[in-house]
Amino acid sequence: MNDSLVKAFKTMYLTSVFLFCDLASAEHFTVERAENYPYKNLINRTDSLKVFYIMSGESFSCKVEAILDNMMWVSPEKKISKELFYNDPLSNCLSREKAKQILSQTVLEFGQGL
Repeated sequence: MNDSLVKAFKTMYLTSVFLFCDLASAEHFTVERAENYPYKNLINRTDSLKVFYIMSGESFSCKVEAILDNMMWVSPEKKISKELFYNDPLSNCLSREKAKQILSQTVLEFGQGL
């Protein structure tokens, strides 16, 4: 039993290290505006909304980081085509469902009147 726990912990640790290294080596940009819900509301509600990306061949791996006060939300990493990335990186790297979830969590954490 203890060996499996140690093995699971090591696996989680290594996964965390690799994810951190990917994020640290990724390029990023801050999203300043969006036209549609929930992305526009998320930009207006957070202190910072950044898209992190790494180009690999004909695709991009990307994720979105939202920061409000001392809270941070990071979306799952997605692999998308260059065309989708250049067309609309925010909505293609951050699903509508995840954006709505982050938006609702900011309301739960900080209230509506920010």
